[in-house]
Amino acid sequence: MKTLEIKIPEGLLDYLQRLVDEDNFESVEAFISHASYWLAELYGFGEKTEGKSLSDLIAEQIISKTGKVEKVAPKAEAQVAPKAKPQAAPKAKVIDHDIPNHDIILESFGSAKFMYEDAIFASCQFATLKQGNPPLSKEEFIKNLEKMEEAGILTQIKQAEKTMWKKLE
Repeated sequence: MKTLEIKIPEGLLDYLQRLVDEDNFESVEAFISHASYWLAELYGFGEKTEGKSLSDLIAEQIISKTGKVEKVAPKAEAQVAPKAKPQAAPKAKVIDHDIPNHDIILESFGSAKFMYEDAIFASCQFATLKQGNPPLSKEEFIKNLEKMEEAGILTQIKQAEKTMWKKLE
């Protein structure tokens, strides 16, 4: 291993230390290492992705199981339509405003359609700290994700011990 010296805001370091104290990570260094690895994998620069973004790899897995791309799109639309159709536009407008941190969570995805839960959480924490707001608790964050799933905005994907979220909008 090589050592890398970085400068980060004191508030961010305090937040990372809290994550360590809450047993979410072994150390601040472990968090930084994991965050760097996840970001590289997400954008296709990691060792395991062989130059492909994480969303491309997920799409390939889905296509390899179904055999055709056409089979994937109707399923996704069928899953979203029943949730959004019965209550139409008013539900989406009301729920968007009723779900705390809705905008920050969606902004965390950037142009990605899929993200690991831990990566979304870390991105939200950085965004809230950057705005000068107190960090979210993990419990509050999970409740927000679940509300967004109920609203048909996100869907949860479990893979081994990891949880990913797919943006449906």
